[in-house]
Amino acid sequence: MIVGNGQLAQVFMPFDSKDVCYFASGVSNSNCTDPIQFERERILLEDTLQESNNRKFVYFSSCALSASDYPKNEYYQHKQQMEDLIKNNSKSYYIFRVPQLFGCLKSHRTIINFFYNSIINKDLLVVYSEAYRYVIEIKDLRKIVLAFLDYGEANSVLDVANPYRYKAIEILETLEFLLRRSANYKLIEKKDGYHLKFKELEDFIKKTRLDIEFSEDYLKIELEKKIKVYS
Repeated sequence: MIVGNGQLAQVFMPFDSKDVCYFASGVSNSNCTDPIQFERERILLEDTLQESNNRKFVYFSSCALSASDYPKNEYYQHKQQMEDLIKNNSKSYYIFRVPQLFGCLKSHRTIINFFYNSIINKDLLVVYSEAYRYVIEIKDLRKIVLAFLDYGEANSVLDVANPYRYKAIEILETLEFLLRRSANYKLIEKKDGYHLKFKELEDFIKKTRLDIEFSEDYLKIELEKKIKVYS
């Protein structure tokens, strides 16, 4: 059972199971302040929880919730409320807190896709000098989720990301290098980021011998594969 039809839902569609409910719908823009969108997700989530019966329930939340010192805007407050709703209404939940995802570069609004399309279209960008982001390629997320459903503990909350934290300007410069094009951007002095530890994830990957190689070069390696397809 898969709820949603976006990129995240689609990556799990070949692995649809009667025993698992993947909730891959709802608000995904961290700048959202629209109470109507928040309420729409809450209602859909409540209905899905009722329909899911005894299925394993998978929900995708945000890594930012794991950073106690990071300011929580309306979006993050909403995500915390959705997590609490699941914890109180599911006997077997798996909450995966995820960072910036990337898969198809030509669509879907993430910082990586935004930078990619802005370079291609020669649009002006504003980049924070001290903004940091964690990332993960969407198929690697799928690998981890499927393995955790088989070997991880139920009623868990897991941060899932490449442990290396990238500066926003570093992401932009990586795309410039791979595309062999210069970005049109303005750098402004502003901080935005948080630190996370991924020991639980790293121990799980090692234990299950998943074919995932996280490193400082992870973004460049994975983006190069994408650009060969989409450029």
